[in-house]
Parts: sequence; C-alpha cells; structure tokens
Amino acid sequence: MKSIVAIRTNRWTSEEERLLACLEEAGLNEIAVVFHNRPDGIEPPLRTVDIDETICQTMGLGLPDDWGWRCGDYFYYALRRACPEFDHYWLIEPDVFFAGDARKFFAAFEQDDRDVLAIDPKPFDDGSHPFLATLQHLTAYRAIFALTRFSGRALDKLLPLRCTNSQAQVNKRRFANDEFFAFSNVAADETLSLGNLVERAPDWFDGGYFSTNPDLLIDMLRDDPAAQGKVFHPVKSKEYWIASVATRLANKTGFLSKMGPSLSKLSDDEIELLADQARGKLLSAIQDARN
Repeated sequence: MKSIVAIRTNRWTSEEERLLACLEEAGLNEIAVVFHNRPDGIEPPLRTVDIDETICQTMGLGLPDDWGWRCGDYFYYALRRACPEFDHYWLIEPDVFFAGDARKFFAAFEQDDRDVLAIDPKPFDDGSHPFLATLQHLTAYRAIFALTRFSGRALDKLLPLRCTNSQAQVNKRRFANDEFFAFSNVAADETLSLGNLVERAPDWFDGGYFSTNPDLLIDMLRDDPAAQGKVFHPVKSKEYWIASVATRLANKTGFLSKMGPSLSKLSDDEIELLADQARGKLLSAIQDARN
C-alpha cells in the first residue's frame, strides 16, 4: 500500500516546521502540505498542494465563510486530485504533537488497509446540531479531524456526495462540517470500512491527550518523561499558546455589545481605567490558576 502524509495549514511557521521535522525523522518518504490560501512568496520546503476558493469551485464544493476551518475534507479532495497515485492519505494538523519518534506510530498502520481511520469514531446522538441539518438521512458519526487517514477509494466516493450536499438550500451556518459529513457517510456505506486509530496504536493514546481544547504548552510535554511515545492535540509552542489563550479570553467580551449606551458616557480616561482594572483582575486569575 502506498501512502502519503500531508500537513493541513493556512500558514508556514515554526509550528509547521516542527511537524515536518517529526515526519521526516519518522522516515516517511512521501510528505506534502495542503496549503489553504497560500500567500505570495511562501515556498514550503516540500511538495505543496494549494487549495483556495477557485479550486473548491472547480471541484463543485460549497463555500461557507469559514470553509478553511469547517471543511477539512476539502483538503483531502485537493490532495487526492493532485496526487492520485496513492492508496491512502494521512492529513495532520500542525498542533498535533508526537512526543518522541513517530516511526512506530505510522508503522502500526502500514498493513492496515481499512478505508478510513480516526480516533474513536462513534455515533453522535444530538440530531439537532446545526452541522447535521443536511445529513438527517444518515446516522450521525463524528471524530476529531486533526489526525485521520482516508483511502483514495473513500475520497473518490465522498467527493461527489460532498458536491451534492453543497447544493442543499441551507443557511451557511448549517453547512455540514468535515467530521459529520465524512464519518457519517463512510459509516453508511457498506463497501467502506471505518477503523479506530487507537486499536492499532494503543500505547500512543494511553496517557496521551487528544481533544479540541484546551491547548497544551509544548514545554510541558517535552519536560515530562511520561509523555514520551504519546500523541497529543492541540499543542502549541509558547508564542502561539499565549496568542491562543489571549484570543480565548478576548472572545469572552460579547456582553459589552449590550452596554454601548453606558460605555458612551465614559471618557477615554475612564475607558482606560476600566481596562486597567480588568487587566488587574485577569492577571490575578491567571496567577491563581498557575499556582
């Protein structure tokens, strides 16, 4: 079986370089990056597959405003189109961290010919989720999309289904995401096999951490002998971890939109005072959490 491992990203930073180095150290011969809206002048040091709105439209794929985040399966279709010679395709996000040599992890799947592999794919019971609006004819399945492997055969079946799904008359907020669309359709197809990565590489997940949040600081894992030989997500270096946490904190300010009339009565100095007091309380909360 011939496989390729691809990094999914919309930038090229130390995070992507770290994952690339890990994959190269694991002895993988076929590595690529699927780059969302690659800026001019960015030339990653490996095979690069581009994906943007024009490419998506050419493939017949719908474009909700956040498709680069919501529709990770689009990256697979672009990869399959650019590199059709492979049997299996891995897609890994830059905040996936293999602590130690990932060679053994990938070796565990060299003889696994199942069509789709993910971490604990399982049924999802809440049919009212907005991303399921166009998938009501299926039993809903989901799994985190940050570390997955799809066969070329599965992708060839999913692409036309995604094109049809894209034509549904539905509010963009209810457009199906990658997890629900891909895993629900694979589970419904008796000719495709859906497997669990944990079953073939249990040691990598026993004591590891794989979720959507909170972000883990890579320094914490590098200093922990118990983390060796495990896989983690989401993991960030200090620069990006701080930026991520700061963004999460800033996103908790929605209530201010209802306070415009009151805020308009404050002077610039009083606004500064308000911000300074908030900073002091926030700093205290962060220090308490650290201790």
